[in-house]
Amino acid sequence: MSECAGGPVDRNEILARIQACDSLTGIDACMLLLQERFGYRFYQIFAMLPTSDDSLRGRLLLYSVSEEFLDGFDAIGGLPLAPETVLATSGQPLFQWSIDELRCRDDLRPQIIELMQLLVQQGMLTGVYFSLPTLDGRRQVLSLLGHRSPLTLAEIEDFCFLAIHVLDRAGMLEKRLDGPRTGMSNLEIQCLEMAAAGLDTAAMAQRLSLSTRTVNYLVSSLCRKLGSERLEQALQRAMQIGFV
Repeated sequence: MSECAGGPVDRNEILARIQACDSLTGIDACMLLLQERFGYRFYQIFAMLPTSDDSLRGRLLLYSVSEEFLDGFDAIGGLPLAPETVLATSGQPLFQWSIDELRCRDDLRPQIIELMQLLVQQGMLTGVYFSLPTLDGRRQVLSLLGHRSPLTLAEIEDFCFLAIHVLDRAGMLEKRLDGPRTGMSNLEIQCLEMAAAGLDTAAMAQRLSLSTRTVNYLVSSLCRKLGSERLEQALQRAMQIGFV
């Protein structure tokens, strides 16, 4: 088990924060708490509403996985659409996987081997998917990724309880979005929040312990996603459509 699993983040505290969320930035903060509680390193929340982009990046609403991982996954090509195929195969709302299970597959196609190499490079050796059906027949899906032993029965009950609440809240907030369904990374969200607090890119870089060049890339990325030329415009747009 990871040292962080069942960690110091209280379940009731996370639940209270989920219920108080009034923006997707709040959902991002709650997902980071779930990461910590269950000992994973990354999260993904898949968009519930349809998009015109079938890439992994295009189907995410919020995520903390790296841009390098998304680029690598989409560059492989020929992979089944996760999480739809994974969940359909399992037939259960919760599905746990490990890199060892992938290695034991009978159909180790070149794409699967590339995927395993990418997962190892990113420190994603285990993971869990959770799916919540909606009344209109859609599915809300989240996943946690990292390196830990399988969730215990008690942890599964705990995780499902919190996942239901966070997906329900995220779905409500996603429906409020006024504009294109553009996925936003955790680092991009942090840049937006710091911009709202009046920080410039140099101050953001210092706060995030990143280079100014990296922060400028993040700012350019979020501006592109929000159809803006400058950070100030992107922040206004994010507020208008309900991200912040």
